[in-house]
Amino acid sequence: MTARVGLGSIGLGWWGKELATAIGSVEGAEIVSCFARREEGRRDFAEKFGCRSAESLDDLLADPEVDGVLVATSHESHRELVERAAAAGKAIFVDKPLTTTVSEGLAAVEAAEAAGVVLQVGHQRRRTAANRRIHQLIEEGRLGDIEGMEGRHTIPNGFSMAADAWRWDKDQSPLGSMTSLGIHKIDSMRYHAGPVRAVSCMTRPGRNHPIDESTVLILEFESGALGTLFTSFFVPLVSELSIYGQAAAAFASADGKQLHLQETGSMARTEIALDPVDPVADQLAEFAAAIRGDTTPEVGGREGLEIVSILEAAVESAATGRAVDIADHRP
Repeated sequence: MTARVGLGSIGLGWWGKELATAIGSVEGAEIVSCFARREEGRRDFAEKFGCRSAESLDDLLADPEVDGVLVATSHESHRELVERAAAAGKAIFVDKPLTTTVSEGLAAVEAAEAAGVVLQVGHQRRRTAANRRIHQLIEEGRLGDIEGMEGRHTIPNGFSMAADAWRWDKDQSPLGSMTSLGIHKIDSMRYHAGPVRAVSCMTRPGRNHPIDESTVLILEFESGALGTLFTSFFVPLVSELSIYGQAAAAFASADGKQLHLQETGSMARTEIALDPVDPVADQLAEFAAAIRGDTTPEVGGREGLEIVSILEAAVESAATGRAVDIADHRP
């Protein structure tokens, strides 16, 4: 019988609810407590998911039935919450990005390591059915040597976000949607092609908004492969990733639910059948297993920190107009 894992939800907005919903399909894990600053939000969340409403963060962290926490809060709060949860001996799942700066990310990682607790970063889109199959094709040699990648991740949230939404804060959304949206594709590209050596970044500054409207990255990987990535909060929803190998190219679309393959020498693309997967539930099942000591997170604190290093280097590139070596930003 699978040992039960009790989880506390911190941050009860849209994504906090998505995480709690996904937990419902994870065997042996359940939400037992929740906390957010608004009492009404706590009450509604507790009623919806059948858990306790903690009066304070300290109360949640002191709860002996809470084995780990799910952090789905504003980016600027991640370091403090990781440090406080680690000090309380709780395992931590924090939604991406780990932080927005390397210095804060390193402090969070070191706090978890010093406390000996699990730290997992929520980069779930590497777990989509298409990404998993692409990775398998690469390992089998079906794509051959990887020459390049193209990523597009956009959503028109900029037209509907509340005026006081924290994502309008330039410090919490450096490079606009890159920090909370495009970063998914950075992780997926790195998953397929390995470490990034350097990055160049261009942005379109917001004309009627405080954050950048769109951002483009050019990534050079240590393998020699090249990648481009476009993201924006102000265009229609698109989530696609193309991998170009010398033997074949793979095209993931529909946010990782569809995959096509085109072999070198052929003009036609063939659809590859995929088994449906819930990447959010999949990563949370791994978190529960890590708390039990059965595994270690695929994207732990150090892996999440590498993505922050790329993001921070991209911010420097956008400001200077020059390519920036990631090594200059790694801790």
